Amino acid sequence: MTDDEVINLPPISKGIPTKLPHDHQSSPQRQQEGIFSSQRSRDLGRWHRTNLKKTIRQKASLEEEGAECQKPKSVFFKNHVLASTVSHQKQIQEKEEKEEDEEKKAERVIYQTDSSCTDEAPEEPGSLSVGPYRTGETEHRQTPHNRELKQSPPNTMTEDEIPSLTFKQKRFCIYLCGGFKDTTLERRALMESVYPRLYLYCKQRGHDFRMMDLRAGVKDPVSNHHDLAEMHLNILQLCQETHGPNFFVFIGQKHETLSLPNMITQTDFEAILNQVERSKRTLSRKYLETEEKSQSSFGPIDYRSFSREKEAHLSKESLNILRENPLFYSTISDLEDTRVHSWMDYDQDLTLLQMWYKLDKNTVPAVYRLLPVSTNHPDFLSRDGNRRMLGRKAWCTSSLKLWNILRRSGPDAIGEEATNLLDWEVEQGLGGEELPEEHCHCYKRIITDLMYNLRSEHASQFVDLHKGRTEVNQTLHQAQLRFISNIHLKLRHTNIHETNVSWGRGGLSAKHNRSHQFYVDRLCSHFQRTITASLSRHMQVFEPKGSFDTQRKEVSILRVEEEIQRHARYGDRLAQGFTFRQDFLVEVKHVLEASQASQRAVLLLGEPGSGKTTTMAKLAQVISVWIPGDVKVLCRFVGLTSDSRNSLSELSSELSWLLGKVTEEHPLTLLLDALDEVNEEHEADLSWLCQTLQPQVFVILSASTESRCPQILQSQLKINVLSVPALQPLEISSGLASRLGADLRQLTDDQQSLFLQSCLSCPTPLNFNLAYEQTKRWTSFTQRDSNTNLADPNQLLLNVLVGLEREFGPRLVRRLVLLISLSYYGVTEEELLVLLGRDDRVTHEMDVLHHQTLPVSDYCPVPYGFVVQLLYRLKAYVVEAESDGTWVLRWTHASFSFAILKRYAPTEDSVKAIHADFADYFNGNAPNSQVFQPLAWIRNEIGGCYVFNLRKLHCLPYHYMHSGQIIPLLTQCLFNYEFLLHKLWGLSINHVLEDLKAAVIPEKELLDVKVLEQVLHLSYSVLLNDPCQLASQLLGRLEQIISQDKPVTSGDPRRYSFLHDLLAQSKNSSLPVLVPSYTCLLPPGGLTHRLLSALANGAHHLVSCSSDGKLNLWRLDEQTRPVHTLPRVDGSMGDLAAHSITLALDDTVLVLQMGHCLQVREVHSGKVLYMEKDCLDVPLVTSACDGRLLVVFYDGRQMVKVFDLAASCSLLFSVNFSLEFEPIHKDQSIVISLHSSKDYILFAYRDGGEAAVFNARAGVVSSVLKAQHPAASILAVEISAEYLLLFFKYPHKDHSHLLHIELFSSLTFQYLRSILGCSQDYVSQIAVAGGGSHIVAFCPSPHSGTTEIITWNLETEDHKHIARFSGLLAHGVCSDLHFCVGFCIGDRFLRVWDLASKINDQTLTFNVHKSRVDGTARIVTMQRFPRYVVCLSTRPGTVKVWNVARVRLRGHPVQVEHGLFSNSDIALVRDLRLFILTDRGKTNSADGLASVFQTLLVYDLRKKSYIKKQTGLFIVPCPQEDYHLLKESVMPWNRRSETQTPIRNRQERELKRENDEQHQLEREKFNSIDQYILSGDERVVVCSYFAHHFNVFSLVSEEHIQTLEDRCSHLSLRTAALTHSGGFLVVSNYSEAEHTPYLTLWDTQQGRVRKRLKNEPGICCIAISDDACRVVFGVAGFNKLKLWDPFQRKHKTISGYRSLILNWSSQLFITQGHSRALLLSDSVSMWDLDNGVLLSVFTPDSKIQSISLHGENSSLLVGFSDMPTLISLKLLNSASEKDVRTKASYPHGEHLFGESSSSEDEDED
Repeated sequence: MTDDEVINLPPISKGIPTKLPHDHQSSPQRQQEGIFSSQRSRDLGRWHRTNLKKTIRQKASLEEEGAECQKPKSVFFKNHVLASTVSHQKQIQEKEEKEEDEEKKAERVIYQTDSSCTDEAPEEPGSLSVGPYRTGETEHRQTPHNRELKQSPPNTMTEDEIPSLTFKQKRFCIYLCGGFKDTTLERRALMESVYPRLYLYCKQRGHDFRMMDLRAGVKDPVSNHHDLAEMHLNILQLCQETHGPNFFVFIGQKHETLSLPNMITQTDFEAILNQVERSKRTLSRKYLETEEKSQSSFGPIDYRSFSREKEAHLSKESLNILRENPLFYSTISDLEDTRVHSWMDYDQDLTLLQMWYKLDKNTVPAVYRLLPVSTNHPDFLSRDGNRRMLGRKAWCTSSLKLWNILRRSGPDAIGEEATNLLDWEVEQGLGGEELPEEHCHCYKRIITDLMYNLRSEHASQFVDLHKGRTEVNQTLHQAQLRFISNIHLKLRHTNIHETNVSWGRGGLSAKHNRSHQFYVDRLCSHFQRTITASLSRHMQVFEPKGSFDTQRKEVSILRVEEEIQRHARYGDRLAQGFTFRQDFLVEVKHVLEASQASQRAVLLLGEPGSGKTTTMAKLAQVISVWIPGDVKVLCRFVGLTSDSRNSLSELSSELSWLLGKVTEEHPLTLLLDALDEVNEEHEADLSWLCQTLQPQVFVILSASTESRCPQILQSQLKINVLSVPALQPLEISSGLASRLGADLRQLTDDQQSLFLQSCLSCPTPLNFNLAYEQTKRWTSFTQRDSNTNLADPNQLLLNVLVGLEREFGPRLVRRLVLLISLSYYGVTEEELLVLLGRDDRVTHEMDVLHHQTLPVSDYCPVPYGFVVQLLYRLKAYVVEAESDGTWVLRWTHASFSFAILKRYAPTEDSVKAIHADFADYFNGNAPNSQVFQPLAWIRNEIGGCYVFNLRKLHCLPYHYMHSGQIIPLLTQCLFNYEFLLHKLWGLSINHVLEDLKAAVIPEKELLDVKVLEQVLHLSYSVLLNDPCQLASQLLGRLEQIISQDKPVTSGDPRRYSFLHDLLAQSKNSSLPVLVPSYTCLLPPGGLTHRLLSALANGAHHLVSCSSDGKLNLWRLDEQTRPVHTLPRVDGSMGDLAAHSITLALDDTVLVLQMGHCLQVREVHSGKVLYMEKDCLDVPLVTSACDGRLLVVFYDGRQMVKVFDLAASCSLLFSVNFSLEFEPIHKDQSIVISLHSSKDYILFAYRDGGEAAVFNARAGVVSSVLKAQHPAASILAVEISAEYLLLFFKYPHKDHSHLLHIELFSSLTFQYLRSILGCSQDYVSQIAVAGGGSHIVAFCPSPHSGTTEIITWNLETEDHKHIARFSGLLAHGVCSDLHFCVGFCIGDRFLRVWDLASKINDQTLTFNVHKSRVDGTARIVTMQRFPRYVVCLSTRPGTVKVWNVARVRLRGHPVQVEHGLFSNSDIALVRDLRLFILTDRGKTNSADGLASVFQTLLVYDLRKKSYIKKQTGLFIVPCPQEDYHLLKESVMPWNRRSETQTPIRNRQERELKRENDEQHQLEREKFNSIDQYILSGDERVVVCSYFAHHFNVFSLVSEEHIQTLEDRCSHLSLRTAALTHSGGFLVVSNYSEAEHTPYLTLWDTQQGRVRKRLKNEPGICCIAISDDACRVVFGVAGFNKLKLWDPFQRKHKTISGYRSLILNWSSQLFITQGHSRALLLSDSVSMWDLDNGVLLSVFTPDSKIQSISLHGENSSLLVGFSDMPTLISLKLLNSASEKDVRTKASYPHGEHLFGESSSSEDEDED
């Protein structure tokens, strides 16, 4: 690279260079340098001397309504455009008279002969070459943007024009500008290379980013309506309203194209006409004088020949200019007209001016308006591309002539304002109240050897040349220098980046020149660094903290806050525009007051566009004045964002919390607008609104008359309907007058009459706004025939589209409007640009009409400027709104979409084609799809930070479904693991379930979809809180099903088509995930529940009570929806949660039992009929006589009260009773029946052998029912229509129990028969269902953590276990088999089962002979045979051997042994041998009579036989966990196992060594062993003695090693850990002297403390690494782990998942050296200790009974309490590691149990 190719981008330019010595004989190189140095230096010095102020441009306010953003902007030349005054006209008249006098005194005609070759610019003020910026005049300039007509925002009356909501902190916009031709290389490189990287950078940090280049692919700045400059400046203004850098200008050595004014004031334009007339008269007078003089002296002279000769020469030159400039690339020299004008020329000038400029009196004051190009050149909009080109050439000729006329005749009227688009952009971009250095940058490129290459065909693209000559036009150079100088005056030199490059092949081409490629790369790199540095200062980046579920919760909270803020701002803006319908507000107030008394909602009903949303926004402002107290207003505009359409469940949850805070002093107002915009799957379920109908809660809703929503609301709620009135004629006329006055406009009488008639035909605010926007294009000379009918908003839009089709092409317009109409709640600009280019017909049309043969870029095939022009013309109908974390374009009203589809996509196939293109785009078939459309933008930090692409997660399944592509929907979305994971994580499981529901094909049921939906229902609560467990939940439920799904023959299909791939993908998750080796969770196929948002039920209704005491009344039907929220009770019991609820007296009376309190109240009114407070005993409530009598027993007292509910709960009896047997229990001693038979109810003492029949009407015990066997123990009692039911448990084999149901006659009270249950029934609650034909029992099992619902058929005695689910049921009811309702502990929702759907399924039948499902009690790994694991079952005597190395054998043990020992024996396993301590008996010892084991049996699992029996032993029994087998010897370390001899010997040694210790400490040496801990290599054991010391023993030498003593702490091994070699012990202790908890690290070999960690209370679990360099521990009650590196003095906390609660049963392990930790605390979790993050969690359905680490790969072996299968948990793929999975290092050897065959060749796991 040469010296001239200096690129100094990173070291920013040092400002304005000094003036170079002037040399007339300088080389072209020096001339080139002088262009950018001397003039700039002179201007800078002049600027310093005059001390100019910076130009301050006033920003135009952002339009509040859609109508406001549609105001036309006009380009004027003077800042006093509309100041047409009498004094100004007088000054012009005086000036004209003065000029005529001077002309008469002139002795010769002076012709302007300014040569275009001059090296200096003309000095006259009217010369266009002076340039847009003159030194000393910058203070008085203003851009076309603020020279437009003064307009105030119109009154907004409708919700249908949604304003643009721009949250500055979440969006960055950058505007690029430069020459149309000479800066194409730079701008295109930035858009193609830098823009995707900056977009990715911002998206990874949760911000949206746009970089706009309106010149990309646009050949010239010409438009039919001359509104291109207005559009550019509007886009620039939107960019300037964002924080950060927003304006970048690129300049070279070529001046920008000039522009004509599209509006000139009447005064100025008429002054121009007068000037042309005066010139014509002057020429005529001079011609007559010259002719008279010539005739008197020389005779006749033909001056016309002289004029025509020169005129012909110049006309030829002008003609060449027009021929060489087919497009509007005009230069100043082209505009200079140096020929002598004749009378005919002036006539043509007048004609041309009057032909293109017409007087428009609709503007106040009147202006002359430049007509559209197609007015006089209709070929400009021809559908023939060639004719369109000719039309553009004709306009080029006319525009050149117009510029000549204006420059020559109107310099005073025109002034010296900016004359091209780039000038206006720079003036606006560098202006403003803020310093331009904060957001503006300038890139200046100099081609140093350009002067040597002027003969190149590409030179004219980079410098202004004379036509036909290879000479630089110095006039344009001077104008460019002044333009650059002005930038230096406004912008600091640190923001101006100058680069020198040299000429190359093709001029400036990175494709052909390596140095130019280097320049482009450096430019892009510098640009990216500049933007990134600035953006990082303005971004509010979310830093990942905690686990994935914690991050997800924080992001969800932040998203809700932004949504609330968005709705509040939108409502405030709409309310500001509310001016009409004041009387309607008063009516709403009266109806609202009346509705509150009757607890009804108010529904505003109106047709589309009637102004419902604006009215709702105004109500949100004024309602706080109407209602006394501290009113909380919750306002939501459904349809404003996509979340507002879908997340009504989240709103109902938030609303439930707010309702709990409602009081008389703090009322609540709920306003929900446009409920008809709710998605179809949510629209039918608005029952959650019932809970809002309560006192001090005001509910106002709105909906459209054209939707089903009003009918649904009336069927589910009590509402008062108000119809939104139409606009009255007086309102329309006053509104029109107000807007015209604000916009300084007027209409002709005919136009105003047409407008009023149209608005009266459709009197809605929507039509009013759109019609008024249409009138803005009307001029006073617009013909009546061209005035459109304004009575239909849809037709108004179609008329606009017809005009756009003529200008831009029908294919492009059709494609654009269809993309907007068929998008998912709007389309982004990125989607729009890419999808427009996907249509071959659009690209062909671009080639034919606009000669756009090559795509602008791979990313943007269609020029961005074309798309922006289209959207700008549709600004009244299209709005930009925020949705799914980005900004989308959508119609301002939903009806527009239907009108578009009717016109442009009448067939279903055409609609599906558009949806298919959308789906293809979102699926990644687009350039830079990994940047613009990934599933999530991931910031690579510790733990990772995910910003989900909600747009793709919503749109991809939506467009697949609507395009009819079911198979891609299944493969790419529903059965694509990564897509499911991201959608669960970024959105929620509810969205996935909705997709599955929509994917159901009515005519063909797909089994895969059904199974997946059941799996998600079973895992609902887990995935709702932690979606990252998707892989473990899928594999844990489907592994066995999929592994068994094999075709019978090679040609047969598999049963499941998509689940195989889904499970295979889940094993390669992008996240680290703990997955089980086999099915260990509840599989699909059983009865699942649906969710509803103590509990009681009546015949038709159900009542639920939340934890805060709120009561909801539900109707039992197909929807099971809440009817309404019951009123609260005043007083201290109002906020108490009910422990039991009873509905009585035909569901009109509600009885609540809250601890020791009892309350009886009316259901609907809330009136309290009876109340007991602070009873001595807990009341138990039931009813009799069909709910007329209330019967209350008291737990612990033999007393019962009977109340008559029909007589206002009057007390009938209060009697004492007694039974033969006294109660066994003090608490919960009485069980009663919830149903009655006539006057009778049943009650009994729990675990007794009898039950009593109590006559509620008589108040006596009528009969006593006894069990059929004295061993019976009563559990529950119940009554059906025919039977009295007594539930007993009887002893069964293996210390289990068997359930018996004894049936007695409800008439004679005689025993009839018994129904047997099974040994697996754990009955908690009983319900009678099916009209008395079935018994439903709820059986929660704390042992396994699951609950079963079981049934009995009282007639057939059929017993079924009909449903099983995770969690412990707290309460359940079932009066109808279709509606079994209950809730689990910790749930915030109700679960509903349809038992009738499975009641006849015989596969669910159980009986007494069916074997009990056993769990795994202990897991023992084999050191000599590492591929085998032995599990001891919870059933005594059952032992199973597992081969964990073979994949084929997962889920299947290789050997099972039964009956080897009893539950009183002790079984120990080592090296596939079972050591059984048995023959337990009594013997005399030194300590007295003791129980001992006398026999040891050794069973070889390989030989399946006993190999040894040893009798005569004396082994003291201990708990199972105290035994450990060391090389076939039993070592129970317990206080009861130590004999007196070793105790005495140990005490003697200790006394000799510690004879100086205090007597109190010496006495502790006599204590027996309390606990012990064994090292991993079984060489060292540490014992505790419930004392202040530990003893360390060597099992190899059988000697005492050290005593670890702390006189200030009582030492215990309850929370302690020992290294594998036994060298270090870490223990939690409490210093009694310092009153401080410690974590202490002991050196067991040296007997001293190595390290201590202070102030660590509540430690419940500890783990230590093998080298003691890392200690991990957990604190009880918290969800965090703490990491301590004792030798590095490091201590940090690792946040866990939200549901983690550590307790004393938690177990902690350190694996893989010391980099990972495994924690068992209900769930199993793995932690990355090096990075301090939680990796993965596995949440089982049932309780984990045993756990063990296995092998060098530290896989986790898990045994469940209710499942016999051994499960291995492994950590699969991670985002931070390529493969975390470690192959097990099992040594090769024979399979000991014959599990392999010669025909099988299978890899080991």
